[in-house]
Order: sequence, then C-alpha cells, then structure tokens
Amino acid sequence: MNINVQEKKKFLNWLVSTVSFSRREVSWVLNYLANHEAILTNVHFVEGAMQTDRGLSVRSTEIGGEPFVLTIQNQTFYDIDQIFHEIRMNWKQPLYLECIFPNPWEKPLYLAVLEDNPFERWNDHVDEEVQKNVTEYLDKEAMQLKIEKLYRQIDLALENGDRDAFLELSDEVNRFKLDQKEKSH
Repeated sequence: MNINVQEKKKFLNWLVSTVSFSRREVSWVLNYLANHEAILTNVHFVEGAMQTDRGLSVRSTEIGGEPFVLTIQNQTFYDIDQIFHEIRMNWKQPLYLECIFPNPWEKPLYLAVLEDNPFERWNDHVDEEVQKNVTEYLDKEAMQLKIEKLYRQIDLALENGDRDAFLELSDEVNRFKLDQKEKSH
C-alpha cells in the first residue's frame, strides 16, 4: 500500500506535538523523518515492527517500556545516536515504524497511515472470540437486510393488490423472525 507522504508528515507532526516521550531525542528523530520526504517515502507505519527486517519502535511515556528500539535482522539497538545514524545512512531501505501510544485506533491520523505488516499480518492473530463476534454480527446484519428487502417486496405487493405475493412474503418474514429468535436463545 502506498501512503501519501503528506499524510505521513501530518501524522508525525501530530504525534510529536501531542504524545509525550520519556526521551526528547525520540521527538527529534520523528521530526527528522517528517522533514525529509525522501526518507519518509520508505517509512511504513505498522504494528509489530520488531518482527520486520528493519523495524523501529517508539513508545509514549504512558505506555512505558523502552522508548526507542531499532531491530535489524534480529539484532536490537537502543542507542539513539546509533539508531539515528542507521536511519540516515540507509534511508533508501524500507523502515517499519511502530508508534505505541494510548488508544491509537481512535486516532484518524494514525489510521490514515497504518499499513499491514508484511512480516506479521494482523489477521493471522485475531482472537477466536473476536472472530466469533464478527461472524455473528455479519450474520445478523445479513438477516436484517433480507428482512428489509422482504418488507419492500410486501409493500410492492400491497400497492399492486397482489394478495398471494403478500401472504407468501409475510410468511417468509415471519419465518426469518422466528429463526432469529431461536438463534438468539
């Protein structure tokens, strides 16, 4: 997925001005990225950056843990100068950036730049309970759409004075509703 560089800049500027980090150097590096479009072109915002070949993880103060970590081919770096040098010298290589801060899924600017991690797909780790809830919701929505369609057909049958179609469609709606009640108990 190709995210617009301007969207990335907008997100990074928001992140630096809104989220607090335990080390000010984190903000410096994020500002550096925001101000260098050539580098930012190769930055991909993902979750699970530590699973990538070249992943950078930044954590807000509220989350805790190491504020700034770079992983390259399973080798981990914590020194900010070393990390900055690596980013600057290898700017043509993809950099997978994970920004860990409170309630990221509620932030439209974050969601606008978030990409699927090619090294660790999000949907490979969806909890069974979540899958079940999503499936139930989609089934319920599909049933509701069918019932709404039947109601429109019933209205049309009434407008056309088609008694047989009205009775048949009414029976079908009642069967669907009965089926829904049985499934919910």
